[in-house]
Amino acid sequence: MDARPPPHAGTLHPLTLLRDEIIGFFEGLGYSAAEGPEVESEWFNFDVLNMGAAHFARAADHTYYVAYPRGQGPDSGKPAERSGLVMRAHTSPVQARAMLHETPPLYKIYIGRTFRPDPLDATHSPVFNQLEGLAVDRGLTMDDLKRTLDRLAEAMFGPRIVTRLRPYQFAYAEPAAEIDVQCKVCHGRSTDCRTCGGEGWLEWGGCGMVHQAVLANCGIDTSVYNAFSFGMGVERTLMLREGLSDLRHIVDGDIRFALSGAGRPVPAVRARGMHELGRALVDLGYVETTSFPFTDPAMADRLGLPHDDPRRRHLTLTDPLPGQGAALRTTLLPGLLETLRRNAERGVLEASILEQGRVFLPPEGLRRAPHVPPGRRPTPQALQRIDASLGAQPWHLAAISTQPDRQNQLIEAAAVALQRLGRQVSLAAARRAPWMDGHCVALSADGTPVGYAGRLIPEILAAYGLPAATCALEIDLDALSILPSPQGQT
Repeated sequence: MDARPPPHAGTLHPLTLLRDEIIGFFEGLGYSAAEGPEVESEWFNFDVLNMGAAHFARAADHTYYVAYPRGQGPDSGKPAERSGLVMRAHTSPVQARAMLHETPPLYKIYIGRTFRPDPLDATHSPVFNQLEGLAVDRGLTMDDLKRTLDRLAEAMFGPRIVTRLRPYQFAYAEPAAEIDVQCKVCHGRSTDCRTCGGEGWLEWGGCGMVHQAVLANCGIDTSVYNAFSFGMGVERTLMLREGLSDLRHIVDGDIRFALSGAGRPVPAVRARGMHELGRALVDLGYVETTSFPFTDPAMADRLGLPHDDPRRRHLTLTDPLPGQGAALRTTLLPGLLETLRRNAERGVLEASILEQGRVFLPPEGLRRAPHVPPGRRPTPQALQRIDASLGAQPWHLAAISTQPDRQNQLIEAAAVALQRLGRQVSLAAARRAPWMDGHCVALSADGTPVGYAGRLIPEILAAYGLPAATCALEIDLDALSILPSPQGQT
């Protein structure tokens, strides 16, 4: 392995560190993690949550609608047609999925990305992370909810910080409230506080008792159980805690922000959401960044993908923002390349970065997400048809380095990380765009191909103004997760 020290210590992104802290807090309260897709059906995003056909959130300027797959076959030139799918506009669909697939009592926590067509500025982003909490049990009240929120506020912002609830209307909660958190700078005792403007409180999120209609849609017996839920932005929480005024520093892949120490120093080994390979790369000096999942439909040509490559077939947004790519990514590499280009413009000329995130692969054929009548729990067959319409959304991990002679180190790190997981690793020369012929290695775990690594083709590097020695790795984490457990492990 290349023994030269990296130009800077590696680190996870402050959002990952904060996510880890929040999940750990709720695990201490007895909550368990939930999971859900980022491309979601309209039924889960709206209908199950009591958001009727006239609800304002259904407008195209509030929600990203997804068209049928484009980029392959005779339909590639036709106008975009809605598929019954959206980029989820909130994390509340995850609470519905939890209630549909598990039996009360339930105490669930989830943090994930959400998507709304808001242009990026100091306080808005088309992609942001939300925290979603759900409790389903006998005899729950707003007092139980308020006590939970106060404990979270104290854990996030310090001793004796509390919340207040202001009555509000949400379609999926009744009664419902907006959550304000007490200003941690002045505690409401200053009329000229620069943080809260003398108000003493800062807007944080929303909450309430889950609406009876939502419980009925999820098959919860409302004569026995009730529920509360709450949600707030993770970026918003980080900004409030660290006194940040510009959201763009958090979401646009600025390596300098990731290295700034924002967030609390949670050791990488404790990061529940980061794969073993990601932690190994952080140890080698790689910096975790984030990127948006939108890309140019012509990106496949720039990457040199063969015409029959499955990565050419993509989902398309019906109404992307001006200047925003209309296609959803099928590989993490374009986002990392763009991140490196922007950081080079900021003066960071040598960098090693990584990202862990979902890619989006359309279902075979045109499968419109089915409509499910509200008012009762859907049949198992209806839920299966909804999930089949979503396509695959596997987790990938990718890394790129512009530092000289890092190719062998990157391959070695991937192999060692897979071996630590108990996998038999094999390497073989391969041909796979956008890697160079003669400089590409296929990685297999227990005989199953899981990824590729090597030097990228000169044309793509020249297009982004990156050095000729730039190397990259991309691993399909879902391909790893479905392998049988290594012998002796459970």
